Amino acid sequence: MKSSEPCNLKKRLLVPISISFSIRYIIRTGLLERLREFCEPIIAFTWNDDILNDELKALGYEVHIIPPPVRQPAYNDARRKIDFWFNEFQLKSPSTKIQKRYLRHILPEDHTLLAESRRIYNYFKSFIPGNTKKLFDTEQTLLLSHTNLKKIQTWLNQLHVDAVFTVTPFHRQEDLLLRAAKLNGKKMYTAILSFDNLTKRGWIPVEYDAYMLWNNKNCNELKRIYPHTKNKHITITGAPQFDFYFDKKYVYEKDEWKTLCGLPLDDRRIILYSGGPQVLFPQEPQYLKHLLEAIDEGKIKNDPIILFRCHPIDHIDRWKNAVGPNPHLFYEESWTGREDIHQANITLKDIKKLCSTLAYTDVHINVCSTMTIDGSAFGKPQIWPAYIDEDPVGTKLLQEMYRQEHFLSILQLTGDSLCCSKEAYIHKVQHTLNNLFEKKSISEDLLKSVITFTDGQSMERVAMVLQNEMSQHPNDIQTDGGKNIFH
Repeated sequence: MKSSEPCNLKKRLLVPISISFSIRYIIRTGLLERLREFCEPIIAFTWNDDILNDELKALGYEVHIIPPPVRQPAYNDARRKIDFWFNEFQLKSPSTKIQKRYLRHILPEDHTLLAESRRIYNYFKSFIPGNTKKLFDTEQTLLLSHTNLKKIQTWLNQLHVDAVFTVTPFHRQEDLLLRAAKLNGKKMYTAILSFDNLTKRGWIPVEYDAYMLWNNKNCNELKRIYPHTKNKHITITGAPQFDFYFDKKYVYEKDEWKTLCGLPLDDRRIILYSGGPQVLFPQEPQYLKHLLEAIDEGKIKNDPIILFRCHPIDHIDRWKNAVGPNPHLFYEESWTGREDIHQANITLKDIKKLCSTLAYTDVHINVCSTMTIDGSAFGKPQIWPAYIDEDPVGTKLLQEMYRQEHFLSILQLTGDSLCCSKEAYIHKVQHTLNNLFEKKSISEDLLKSVITFTDGQSMERVAMVLQNEMSQHPNDIQTDGGKNIFH
């Protein structure tokens, strides 16, 4: 070992964090602490949060800020073409076309004639022999000459890490760092953050030594989309961020939770409406308004409360402006970053508040959201609005959104949650309030299908995979020299 390298018997594992959900997964589950039992985890953020940094440093962790990626226009152009090729020819997921058709209708200004012409041009160009290989070769050349990859390689070398573990291998904020680590011959591990990421996110340019996934369906998706993974170490670990839901210590006492949310301390039923992001569902506040109108008109009886929870990457003001105040409605803000809504320090208090909200609310409503899985962990009935007022075409396209590849198995298990009109939606809410316990068995089946395990030990499974991988001799590393993984 060179004298300039840290004198430490434990291998050094770089753990990049580029989104708030990674904090919940890596830090708050206890995974980071568990890693320290067999390696030296080195934390690298893509943003600076002094409070979080100080918290981790006080616990003895080494914390760094990743140099911001720099990509020149020529490189960005090459990546856009690769992303197009990936979505059209490699991903082969119905989700891509379903969402594209829906967004073209909902946000037509974002799908101009010029953009469509470029899409058609790139589509037919992809059939020219050798064009795709040329595109990947161009990207590889520009990666070295039109980005700050070399600077990041130098920064990475100074950390003397042996391996890298990421839960967001598809994030552009981490992209150059992960490419640099692969080029530098580091062992690479990834646990895909969510069950929809493989089919909803973009190209993963790095080949990993070990993959950790939520379920068997994800395993099949990975092998289909990235054929090279058929001979890789793939483990079904479940979802560590769901471990909180199976541990009662993360649920407040009911009155304490109500006080925290500003809710009245009475016995009225509580409807949880979990909002989606504006970028996908700009029309969504109408469903909250329809609920309130139905309560005011007596169509939903017994004076229930609606607790609205804002999506972590949405702004609550858009809902307040669209819906306004109402005596039955209480707004709950989710965690959100100060400068960038994706960059929040999720605390254990935030997690306990979410767990309690899921535990104590009676009926859960969302639009095509993974919150369906979260609510099912507490056996709560789920309701999905699937209509757009006075827009039959938009209604049909929204209903198709529930048939995206990641959501299809959920739809098959709980298809009667789908409400294809305002009348059906209001009737479903009232019926469900009257029959609150009829969905529990379906919730259990849904959990088994999506997160596989409900024992609260998924974090430990991830840790065991990493421990076993890092116990191997570093000379066992096989690297592709940073070349692309398709051609």
